[in-house]
Formats: sequence, C-alpha cells, structure tokens
Amino acid sequence: MFADTDFILALLKESDWLKENAVRMLRENRGKIRTSSSVMIEVAIVCKRFGISITAAFANALELVAVDEETHKACLTAAFYVEKYGLNVFDSFNAAYCGTERIISSDSAYEKVGIERVKLENKGG
Repeated sequence: MFADTDFILALLKESDWLKENAVRMLRENRGKIRTSSSVMIEVAIVCKRFGISITAAFANALELVAVDEETHKACLTAAFYVEKYGLNVFDSFNAAYCGTERIISSDSAYEKVGIERVKLENKGG
C-alpha cells in the first residue's frame, strides 16, 4: 500500500478528522505501507507552515511507513538542513540528495551546508 500525505499527517497530528481511520489502517497493515520523497516533502512543508519540528515528524513518520534507504537518509538530512541552516524544504531535499557532489545552481543557500556550488549565474560556471 502507498500512503499519501493526509494519512501520515492524520497519524502525526494530535487531532485530525481522519485519525481514527488512519490508526486502524496502520494497525491492520503495519509493515506493508510505503511512501515517497514527494509525500515527505509535502509533510515537511506542512510542518514548517505550522511550526512543527520536521525532524520529530520525520522520525515518527519513518517508523510508521517504509521508504527506500536513500529517501530515509535524505529525509533526516533535509530536516536537519531546514532546522539548523534555515534552508527551504525544496533546497534542503536537493542538498540532501546531492550529498557530496557539486551542485549546479544560482542559489547560494547550498553553500551554507558546505556543498560546493557550480555558479550558474557566472559565465563558465
């Protein structure tokens, strides 16, 4: 089964109109539910909008639903970049997936987290 954002948010929030059904579905299907980085990005955006710790939300969500190893690592790294360095959610995930590679971008935000940037705005990079 694939989990959409509303399923994960219903589980994470104290109160949600979908919580009872989400808890039941989780109980009945634990270990068989997976999700994707795009869902986790959406969860992060909602968390940031409402001042909820992305790190805590991801730690909880990743205990409830499965993601591949690369996505798991990217989620935790991205949450760190948002909360420690103030990167936006999209840049944080880009930086997390970039890892130790150089990134082609005009956005200097990546330099905050130590990623070497190939400056798109300069002729010749």
